Amino acid sequence: MPRSPLQLLDGLLDEDGMESAAHRFVLGGPFGAEPAEDTAERLARFADAGGLLVETSHSYAGGKAEAAVGDWLRRNPGTLGVTTKVGHDTTGGDIPLSRDTVFEHVRAALDNLGVETIDVLLYHCDDPARSVVELADTLVALIEAGLVRRVGVSNWRAERLAALAAELGERDHIPVASYQFSLAEPDPALLEGSLHADSAVLDAVRTHRLPLLGWSSQARGYFARTGPKQHHGKPDPYDTEDNRARRLRCQELAGQLDSRPETVALAWTLHHSGVWPSIGARTTAQIDNSLQARRLTLTEEQVHWLRHGR
Repeated sequence: MPRSPLQLLDGLLDEDGMESAAHRFVLGGPFGAEPAEDTAERLARFADAGGLLVETSHSYAGGKAEAAVGDWLRRNPGTLGVTTKVGHDTTGGDIPLSRDTVFEHVRAALDNLGVETIDVLLYHCDDPARSVVELADTLVALIEAGLVRRVGVSNWRAERLAALAAELGERDHIPVASYQFSLAEPDPALLEGSLHADSAVLDAVRTHRLPLLGWSSQARGYFARTGPKQHHGKPDPYDTEDNRARRLRCQELAGQLDSRPETVALAWTLHHSGVWPSIGARTTAQIDNSLQARRLTLTEEQVHWLRHGR
């Protein structure tokens, strides 16, 4: 008997093996800031293509994103798992991660999403004023209350991530890590407080065998372009000399493989076991293009060359 999407999700978060009907892509997008029919069309296409997990946040779209996803989930229960994040207000600013505040926001997220349990709940930010033990206690309490199934963090410094992983590991929980991860390494000064999965973060991920949700896996469309593009009127954090060279190498390899540069770049992320790349597709065509990356098998030499050029 086939396993349900949520059973597959549990297995894939804990194992490197893949089921033929499922894939590791996570679907993000402008939920709550677009017409409801656009959201519904993309979620349906993603689910039909073997997708397991949709990603949003309690703060996205001025607080409207979860409800937009929830409208579809209510009509299609059990079809997709959902990960959401708490810790930002509706302007994107950090808030204190007190136990009461976190529980309040999680209960609001459950109402918005129309689900009994959130599949993956992430702290959207750290609260350095609080100990890792206190923050871990809150996450475990959420699990024990049956409000969430899996927990994790986004945008924590590597040493705090490692400490949380050790603390939760002692309680038989493996946290999910969420960071920017793509072939294009961004200029950290232009990420506005968000963190890239640098070598220190990746060391913690590997040491504790954490699933990694890699947001901006396509570097905001960087590999599909031929020149720089501003993001909300600000410089593109991915438009660096190193990344321009990586984009040229993607173009070269795409020509050899009869593929597209952005597809090659996305296949690079899939080569890393335990990484779940998040795709911010705005159309079903972009979902289809992203899924083509599953059909590209890169060699170790190609993976190294794409990143380092040698």
